[in-house]
Amino acid sequence: MLRFIPLHIFLFLFLILTASWTEGQTGSGKQTPPATGKPTTDTLKTIPQPAKSDLEGPVKYKADRIAFSVKARKTYLLGNVHIEYQNITLDAGQVTIDWDRSYMTAIGSVDSTDSLGNTVKTSPAVFSERGNEPIHGKRLEYDFKNQRGKVLIGTTKMNPGYYKGEEIKKVGKNTLFVKDGYFTTCDSIDHPHFYFKASKMRIKVGKRAVAKPIVMYIADVPVMAIPFGVFPMESGRRSGLIIPTYEKSSYGGNSLRHLGYYWAASQYWDATVLANFYEKTGTAYEGELRYKKRYAFSGNVNGRFAPRDITTGEKRTRWSLNFHHNQTISETMNLNASGSFVSDKNFLQNTSHRLSDRLNQVLTTNVTLSKRWPSSKNAITANVSRTENLQNGNLDYTLPRLSFSHTQSSIFSFDPKKSTRKKWYHDIYYRYNSNFLSRGSRKSTSDTLEIFRRESSSAWQHTATLSFNSKLFKYFKYRQSVNFEELWVPEYREYHWVDSLNNAVADTVKGFRPRHTFSSSVGASTTIYGLFELPFSPLKIIRHKMDPSVSFSFSPDFTTENWGYVQTWRDTLGRIRKFDRFTGNPYGGTRSSEARRMNISVNNLFQGKIIRDGEEKKIDLFNLNFSTSYDFIRDSLKWNDLTSRMQARASRDFDFTFSATHSFYKYGHQGSRRRNEYVWQNGFALPRLVRLQANARVHLSPRTKKQTPKPATEPV
Repeated sequence: MLRFIPLHIFLFLFLILTASWTEGQTGSGKQTPPATGKPTTDTLKTIPQPAKSDLEGPVKYKADRIAFSVKARKTYLLGNVHIEYQNITLDAGQVTIDWDRSYMTAIGSVDSTDSLGNTVKTSPAVFSERGNEPIHGKRLEYDFKNQRGKVLIGTTKMNPGYYKGEEIKKVGKNTLFVKDGYFTTCDSIDHPHFYFKASKMRIKVGKRAVAKPIVMYIADVPVMAIPFGVFPMESGRRSGLIIPTYEKSSYGGNSLRHLGYYWAASQYWDATVLANFYEKTGTAYEGELRYKKRYAFSGNVNGRFAPRDITTGEKRTRWSLNFHHNQTISETMNLNASGSFVSDKNFLQNTSHRLSDRLNQVLTTNVTLSKRWPSSKNAITANVSRTENLQNGNLDYTLPRLSFSHTQSSIFSFDPKKSTRKKWYHDIYYRYNSNFLSRGSRKSTSDTLEIFRRESSSAWQHTATLSFNSKLFKYFKYRQSVNFEELWVPEYREYHWVDSLNNAVADTVKGFRPRHTFSSSVGASTTIYGLFELPFSPLKIIRHKMDPSVSFSFSPDFTTENWGYVQTWRDTLGRIRKFDRFTGNPYGGTRSSEARRMNISVNNLFQGKIIRDGEEKKIDLFNLNFSTSYDFIRDSLKWNDLTSRMQARASRDFDFTFSATHSFYKYGHQGSRRRNEYVWQNGFALPRLVRLQANARVHLSPRTKKQTPKPATEPV
């Protein structure tokens, strides 16, 4: 329960406060024996000294004043006393050591006084040990001879609450007696709304605390009593009671929350059961089950249950359930599942004390099973999911989503055992993906009435890619790829034109129908090197690496009549109207635009060689990249803007970037619209600058000091 100040800490204070003042007074590490008999005129020789210190490290201390009384044989540290030793600290307003009595006293500091000089507010003395909560006390006392001490009005935090005692006595190495102590989980430790009080406590540190009698107080009014209680204080996971917290709400009135029991069943799982008592509306319950086995599985299940509506008190069953589960079935197979369910849309807002729960308006459930075959480069994934919007009642689900993938592989594999030279067809690769998706939804059609429209759709998509990479004339890299996509749907749309509506009306036709689409690209690139010598510069050589690249991509317009995926009519206004037979499938409608584009880029890297400290080093100076594209489909302004980017690092901690955009076309008189006229049409001119941006970055990070290697020791 209440924690104590261990013996070694008081011994530490005794040693440092008697050993360190000599250094503070004289600046010397020498020690003088304690004076005996009549005091002499040399005060440094008459100040009492302790035996040799057992300190294992340096001691740091400071105070506003350090005073010594030879006659009274006392040492005083006054004002803002701060002492540090290894992982222990003590902060106090005043520390006094009486050498005749071997007694030390530490008290807090006065923060403020009234007009008459009376103390209005004080700060307690604070003892801290790394890894433990600090102990606050109005007065700390310790008797070095008897190795006993006490804390007056001591306070400390110990999960899940706070402990406080009017007087804490240390009567043994690991035994404490506490007089008039209490425990609370209320944040107001000085004036808690509720607490458990005991007139006597006996604490075996690190083992248990025995208290008697125990009385529960709410608003300083005793409401329940038990003769005695035994509380375990051992570290680690331990089964035991959970102390409740007191709260007050507008709907439930006064309440005690989270009174329950924690069961540490084994090293693999545990459980918690909690009860919440509301003054006005009754009782609600919570529970959680957690489990974990390393490298195998982990998860938890938690829920809430209320037999009555805690906002009104009416009999109404309300609940929530959440689960998480992660399992490694094998090295190549995994299962992940999570979900949230509630009895009604307002349950979380009414019962949860966490802001994230009250603001959450979406419930999501997701289960995924995945399996890989590394040797064959195959993988499958199965998934089901559900998403519900609590605010409007909309529901979306996938049941199921199945995926199969085969990563890039060579069609004609090369076997170095059978041949020493690769053929051109060994560089032909393929990649394949297959996805089946069935999804549905429930959408609200009215803001006031619970009227919903239900929809569902499914489709199977197959995607295959063929690619070929090779070298041309030894200096050029050639790449080509073709993407094929096939979509299978179990139903599609057929349209018929209605003149009176000047529009087409769709009919849903049940039956299998495929859709085939494709796209292709081809490109080439090379690398050019250049060297420049600079004889009168720290840079001896500059190397220029240039990577020009050009590619062409193509995909047809699949909404033309000859493909059969779209029906076309001309309305009464002469407009061409297209209606897609594959509208509404999970993978989207038919691609409606033709693409024929050429992409051009030039990437430049400038590097230098510099001699520093007698060694030749290679450094990157800067990058300078250009890119643009040409659209063959447009009837005008076919060239897109030229973008350029330069990046350089001036030093280890500083780099900058410049980016610019230039247009190949002239602008109108207002400068806001481009004309289909090149800037050099009436004479030589550079592309027009339309955008310029500069960025600089400074990297601030500590540098590690280089350690000079020690010379090897010569053998004797």
